[in-house]
Amino acid sequence: MADRGDGDEPAVVGPIPWPNLPQGAGARFRTLFGRALRRRCPYCGGGNIFSGYWSLKPICPTCEVKFVREEGYFLGGYALNLVVSESLALGLALWLLFGTRLRELSLLPQEAIAIVLAVAFPVALYPFSRTVWMALDLFLHPPDEKLEGYLTARDLHRRDRSDADAGR
Repeated sequence: MADRGDGDEPAVVGPIPWPNLPQGAGARFRTLFGRALRRRCPYCGGGNIFSGYWSLKPICPTCEVKFVREEGYFLGGYALNLVVSESLALGLALWLLFGTRLRELSLLPQEAIAIVLAVAFPVALYPFSRTVWMALDLFLHPPDEKLEGYLTARDLHRRDRSDADAGR
């Protein structure tokens, strides 16, 4: 077990364990998005990052990376969810209504089918949009380019404590 610093948190033994990702862009993309589509941490691949279907934990229980960088971090993920899910819903609704015998139904059942699809897809894809957004962020901004945003919760706590000690 690692030495303990001042008694209430473990001392850091080495550098922050950054994600073990392949060097090539294609392999890194497949790894990150494979993790995201399985609702796993894009940084380490660890599971159990959701406390329920809707709620993402603030930090990864495996690698302790803080998921929310700043206020509004997941707005792009919400937009991604809306565009992808509504495109899928529209495509499926059009195919069901014009490519199958459902076109013979009256207008009201056709509208009901389209509305159910338009509501169900964003709900079903919501948690995936958050993990895919984190994977996209990690793919486009690797940790060595922007160190501050990728600190673990433990490192942020230690930095805040040292800032407070310096201000005494």
